[in-house]
Amino acid sequence: MAIDFKMKPVDGFDPELLLIGEGYLARPVTLDKTSLAGITPDDKGNYYIPYGSYLYGSNGTSLLVDPNQLATVVVPTEAKATVTLDSGLVLTAKAEGAVAIPVAMTVDTTAHNDVFSYNTSTGITIKLGTDKAGNVKDNFAQLAKKINEDLVLNSLVVATVVSGKEADIPAADTGTTASGGATTVASDIDGILYHTVKVTDGEATGAMIIHGVINIDKMPSEPGAAIKAKLPHIQFARRD
Repeated sequence: MAIDFKMKPVDGFDPELLLIGEGYLARPVTLDKTSLAGITPDDKGNYYIPYGSYLYGSNGTSLLVDPNQLATVVVPTEAKATVTLDSGLVLTAKAEGAVAIPVAMTVDTTAHNDVFSYNTSTGITIKLGTDKAGNVKDNFAQLAKKINEDLVLNSLVVATVVSGKEADIPAADTGTTASGGATTVASDIDGILYHTVKVTDGEATGAMIIHGVINIDKMPSEPGAAIKAKLPHIQFARRD
């Protein structure tokens, strides 16, 4: 299936949110199209509530106290630091607050594969891989995917692509992530939606994690301190 969450298409099965598969607790919840403000259909006309959504009761009370009400998605307000390279690649800092990471995207004619590195003083270096003729091999979409899978860079930034630039070939560029602010959240949160739920035909049941250890890198976006404070029974950690 395909869903559209924060303008980023996600195909196939949901990532496994649980870092530790034992000892977690989940509760059934009911969702429909009204659960997510501004919900839009995919290319087949189907509506989905995406995995990793933060949930609370639609009546303004806890789902744990009144489980018979619909669940609603709590959308945090984020002000993360970002930088756009060559008008196509957007890097968003995972850390909150005043974050400034220098980024250099270069073309390395001697390397035939993309090379990523990070240094605390010089920042992030992205060496674009080339073919034998010296042409950059990967388009923006392929480059963003590799950055998000890199064990070092994926703990620092999230890579996305400017709409319409996915198939374009990136060129050398430099920049610095602009200072961002802290994530804020106005509502209480009961838990996290375990798997994407299809709500095309009306109400549907999902599983809400209320206790356990969540893999931060599998969340649609990294939870800030304000979100973590709302979920005292859930821990967030990384595998690497």
